[in-house]
Amino acid sequence: MMYAQVVFPIASFTSFTYKIPSNIEPSIYVGCSVNAPFRKKNIIGYVISTHKTTSFKGKTHYIDSIYKGKAYISPDLWKVIIWMSKYYVSPIGLCVKAALSSNILKDQNSHKSLYIEINHDYYNQLRGTLSKNQKKLIDIVLKSTQPVLASSYKSKISNLYYVIDSLAKKNILSKIYFDKQDMYRSDSQKFTFTLSSSQSKIFNQIIPYIHSQKYHNFLLHGVPGSGKTEIYIKLALEALAQNQSVIILIPEIILSTQMQDRLKKYFGDTIAIWHSKMTSKDKQHTLKKISSGEYKIIVGARSCIFTPISNLGLIVVDEEQDSSYKQDSPQPYYNARDIAIMRASYANCPIVLTSATPSLESYYNTLINKSSLLTLKEKYYQSTTPKIEIINMLNQNNKDLIFSESLLNAIKETLLKNKQCILLNNRRGYATSIFSNNNKEPLLCTNCSVPMSFHKVSNMLLCHYCNSQHSYNQFSKNDVLLNGYGTEKVYEVINQELKNANIIRVDSDSLSSKTKLETLLRNFSNGSIDIMVGTQMISKGLDFNDVELVGVINADYGMFTPDFRSGERVFQIISQVIGRAGRRDIRGRAIIQTYNPDNLNLINAIQSDYKSFYARNLAERNELQYPPFTRLCRLTFIGNDIDQVLKISTIITDKLSKTKSFKVLGPAEAPITKIKKMWRVNTLIIAPKEEPMLIQEKFISIIGIHVLEKKYNHVKIKLDIDPINML
Repeated sequence: MMYAQVVFPIASFTSFTYKIPSNIEPSIYVGCSVNAPFRKKNIIGYVISTHKTTSFKGKTHYIDSIYKGKAYISPDLWKVIIWMSKYYVSPIGLCVKAALSSNILKDQNSHKSLYIEINHDYYNQLRGTLSKNQKKLIDIVLKSTQPVLASSYKSKISNLYYVIDSLAKKNILSKIYFDKQDMYRSDSQKFTFTLSSSQSKIFNQIIPYIHSQKYHNFLLHGVPGSGKTEIYIKLALEALAQNQSVIILIPEIILSTQMQDRLKKYFGDTIAIWHSKMTSKDKQHTLKKISSGEYKIIVGARSCIFTPISNLGLIVVDEEQDSSYKQDSPQPYYNARDIAIMRASYANCPIVLTSATPSLESYYNTLINKSSLLTLKEKYYQSTTPKIEIINMLNQNNKDLIFSESLLNAIKETLLKNKQCILLNNRRGYATSIFSNNNKEPLLCTNCSVPMSFHKVSNMLLCHYCNSQHSYNQFSKNDVLLNGYGTEKVYEVINQELKNANIIRVDSDSLSSKTKLETLLRNFSNGSIDIMVGTQMISKGLDFNDVELVGVINADYGMFTPDFRSGERVFQIISQVIGRAGRRDIRGRAIIQTYNPDNLNLINAIQSDYKSFYARNLAERNELQYPPFTRLCRLTFIGNDIDQVLKISTIITDKLSKTKSFKVLGPAEAPITKIKKMWRVNTLIIAPKEEPMLIQEKFISIIGIHVLEKKYNHVKIKLDIDPINML
């Protein structure tokens, strides 16, 4: 009799012992998915080990069957899952769920969709014989250069399918049935380019590790527009030539659309896109292509690192410093950049982290020889450094002004030259807070200890933490005072100033669908849009030929957040958005509005003074013993009774404080004390960098892992290793 230890996608660190039926024993292996009885029903579980005997004395059930959904975990990915469970102190079942939730290839029938296209010869001969509805449909289809999905016109054309059939009988329309995902095939012609001498030097340092299939960690630091992408495109082409596959991680879904268009020029239809907003059908289609080997390059956001692609030859983490790589909820609280490093290590392939503004952690790793620093100091297209102007908003006559005269004039001048502008304002909504005229206090969310924001488009007060909403109509103009400005207000004001300009707003409120985002980016790229207003999602990675001017409406957002990384984030976002200007043969211009023109991190960003920024900030971190010189863990105690939360946090913190192995700070109320009616208290643990598992092991031995499985005395305890969000 053979036994298997099986875990389930639940918040439990326990594995369960099952007997393996003899008829499926040859098909059972570590990492396979099975159907097994659990809590009176069969659910999917994952085998973590097999053995001939068991010490379990209770009743042992049989595994019911092998899961038929073809859930696949490659050997390197399985090792990553085991490491993730141990390092982040997360149940292995939840780690497998995070890796496999999108990777389970269900047995589904392929449903073909009807597409239609014009036969121009027959249309030209018979156009005079068409009915009103037929003409209406033809006019729509003529606007597309590719076959169009018939069902998308149901609301526009009455008796749509009768109209299609009648036109098909006249041979004016062709009816085509195929998968939607197969529609947008790239041209078979592949584009090529030549690397500069500095790019070639970096390429030649990395390529031996692809050829020899050896792990190595590289940090590619290049100024915006220096051609970092071109280097890893060439590396990926080399990996493909070796019959290897490639994963390219990107931090925001906004990068996926433009990145896919760009990479398809070089890789054709061997490339797939992967992100959290894909439909189930899209994911199933992509997984089938991965399994068949048609997709060799996977480009996507955080969860892309878990795609079950085999024979990895290269992993790229673009914009490696981006905080969106860190999963804040639900468990496991992993950082996809670090998962990527571990996967590359287990897959024996090189990993390239790229950034114009590397995180202090990654930069420091090059100083201690954990990673190799590769630097690009020149722009790829030989464009000159943007002309940068700082506007001290304290010197403006009108202190409530959103646009200084200098910025407004620069926008007008740019549009007169038929060039484009990007305007960054890193707050969404219309007003960032609302004050009561009675007591002069901000209106706080009833569920969270944060001010409500006003969103004019929906005419609602909205909490950005719990999404609770209240109608703005309950107030009169005399009751409240709107304070601060978000992207909605900036968009409104610039539209009033420039009535003839084509302006778009890009933020999480305006992007109702992936299709809308694709349309906005393509319209901006082809020049039909003059000005793009948006939050930080437009500050990095995007590459547009005709953007001459970048304006930062308020560079101070986030500058004084109670977080030791706040200065680093200011430096990164300002450096990145300046890099969007003048990326080809024109000299760009950037205008930065601020109330704190003497801020050193801001000055470093404007002057592109990377050495001073890293030297000063590393010295400050070393003095305070913060990462990257130490390892950090944040314990957050969460509950609906503040007294109970404080009590439990004190008990746990006092126990941990007795060890001399690390430093314990707290407990203290979190900067945002309450979210979703739950009170929050933080304790920080700071441990030596040389011992990566010290905090985890001591917590388990002193406190016990059971307190993380469910609420401990009505208080949830969240253990976050290497936290990014300190609020």
